[in-house]
Amino acid sequence: MEKRKYPRYKACTSIKYKRSDDPLSLWQAGSEIKNISMGGLLFTAYENMPSGTPLIFKLHIFTKDSTAKIIELKASVVEAEDGIVSYDTRVIFVDLSGSQKALLKQFIDYIEP
Repeated sequence: MEKRKYPRYKACTSIKYKRSDDPLSLWQAGSEIKNISMGGLLFTAYENMPSGTPLIFKLHIFTKDSTAKIIELKASVVEAEDGIVSYDTRVIFVDLSGSQKALLKQFIDYIEP
């Protein structure tokens, strides 16, 4: 039975992320989104993070009018699956503002077939 509230869309775009519970955490680059929805995303991480790990993402997005923007989103790790050199990590977005939701929706509209 499908538990997702929002449909997922394939998105191959790079992101930056860091742990929000560690003031010494550095931005990690080189990760890639595999899919995204209004509720969360699946991305490749180079470290295994336990469920509940709080993260902040910086996404470089485009909208239908070809405007490029950077959106910062808070998320929490749901699970991470072992890969060969990375971990497929699922997160849910948390505490999104109205403007963040609007930008995320514009990005999803841009990548939606």
